[in-house]
Amino acid sequence: MLINKIIHSENFRERSEPIRYIIIHCSAGTPEAQINTLNNLKLSVHYIIGRNGEITENLPPEKVAYHAGQSSWNKSEGGSLNGCSIGIELESPSLGQDKDDYTTKQISALMKLLKELTIAYKIRKENILGHSDIAPMRKPDPGVAFPWKKLYQNNLVTWYILTSLDQETDELRLLEKVGYDTTNLAATRYAFCRHYFPEEILIEKDIRKLLDNVYPADFVPKNYDKYVKVLRAVARSVEKERQIVYWYLKN
Repeated sequence: MLINKIIHSENFRERSEPIRYIIIHCSAGTPEAQINTLNNLKLSVHYIIGRNGEITENLPPEKVAYHAGQSSWNKSEGGSLNGCSIGIELESPSLGQDKDDYTTKQISALMKLLKELTIAYKIRKENILGHSDIAPMRKPDPGVAFPWKKLYQNNLVTWYILTSLDQETDELRLLEKVGYDTTNLAATRYAFCRHYFPEEILIEKDIRKLLDNVYPADFVPKNYDKYVKVLRAVARSVEKERQIVYWYLKN
């Protein structure tokens, strides 16, 4: 892999289950500052990508990093995805609120890393997620400005086509079909919109305020009809993707 630096953390445990997910995070600090913060908090991640495109390995994927915290996806058990995921942290001064935060070099490095990891660890496209997807009540990253569609255009993640809709129309069932935990509907709606329907998201430039108010407590999409249509399209896309077995997923 194209790793520029190796600064391994002491905060890890051995893996006891297969890797199934890649979780994308962002933090406002430089990679060096992020490592200091992670160490101080007894946390860790596998890779950190700076705005200059340099990749720092904080842990090899064979070790469990402490990056996901309380989280779930697709009715997973155990309370956290740490044990079955790889964590990638991106440097983002606005915490993913400003589209200019994520540089061309940075996203290019991320995509190259994702291509290598998905093949090496047989990770499915629909299992490359944001921290806000798996922890909608707690986390806003990688933010509304993260270029999910660009990753889709490079054949790395799922997206949607508005002419192909799931037959289901119930909002909760659709969100759960995609994989979201619907314990808090407002938070889940907001996390979904961050990922797939960003025009519904209020840009918050005050990072402290963003972290303290991850989602509006009474959030309902303004264009609710289009939101449900996008949700149905995403559910259909994810369902179809789960049925595909790519060459690198075969034994």
